[in-house]
Amino acid sequence: MPSRVLSFATRSVKFLSLAVLLHVSSAVLAAGDKGDLVKWRPLAAGEAESRSSKKPVLYFLTADWCGPCHTMKEEVFTDPALAALINKQFVPVQVVDRRRETGQNAPEVDDVFRRFQLNGFPTLVVSRPQGKQGFSAAGWSNKSATKDFLTMAKGRLAEMEKAAKE
Repeated sequence: MPSRVLSFATRSVKFLSLAVLLHVSSAVLAAGDKGDLVKWRPLAAGEAESRSSKKPVLYFLTADWCGPCHTMKEEVFTDPALAALINKQFVPVQVVDRRRETGQNAPEVDDVFRRFQLNGFPTLVVSRPQGKQGFSAAGWSNKSATKDFLTMAKGRLAEMEKAAKE
């Protein structure tokens, strides 16, 4: 009889330990998630919105395993001023590489990577939807450099479009 009591007690302690671990893990994850303030669109919907709104697309080419991508998300996309700038001036589209997780990407994801000659993660591209030309910034440096890139790319894209109309 004592071994059954001990067995029950051991299982109870293991169950309680697991419950506490899950609760603590959830709390830690929630505390670490500052909250992405950018209103990301799916690829097709974002490109359609860009065509109708005439705003350029901001493609964020990323992967879940990419450490610098997570740093960029935490420092740029949670910053209220930068997120507001992105949401106001661009149609933000997040394109996530899934080759490590699933062995392949959807064809439209691979098309975006080929179109913009992806060389690494993270990469930001400012372009028109389905455009082959865009302005890109590969890698992560800092929040200020990201803001400068977004401003420069939007201005240069507007200049290119103006020159093409003339």
